[in-house]
Amino acid sequence: MQEMLTKMRSMRLLGMAQAFQQSMESGKNEKFTSDEMITHLIESEWDDRHNRKIDRTVKDARFR
Repeated sequence: MQEMLTKMRSMRLLGMAQAFQQSMESGKNEKFTSDEMITHLIESEWDDRHNRKIDRTVKDARFR
């Protein structure tokens, strides 16, 4: 498990790594089929990237 997390982080898949770690720690992975797990990881990565983009845009806007 730690090896997969390291690889995900080195590839900058931070949202995917976080979702994978949380699902492994909670035991939620037993309820997922392989397709559902992949979908969950991809959606988590998509959400994380979108949220980081919004944060970066707000920061660059320099609101008072």
